[in-house]
Amino acid sequence: MRLTVYVFGALVAMLIILGFLFKMMYWKGADMLIVIGLASAALLYVPAFAIYKYKKGSLV
Repeated sequence: MRLTVYVFGALVAMLIILGFLFKMMYWKGADMLIVIGLASAALLYVPAFAIYKYKKGSLV
C-alpha cells in the first residue's frame, strides 16, 4: 500500500508539473494535463493517502 501511494503521488505530481511546463511553452494539451493531474490528485490520491495513514494508525 505504501509503495502504491508514493508511486501514484509521484505520477500525479509529474502530470501537474508537465502540464505547467506545457503551459509555459504554449504547447497544446496543457490544460488537459493540468485538469487530469489535479482531478486525479483530488479524487484518487488524497483518499488513498488518507486510507493509508488511517491504517497505519497515525493521522498527523
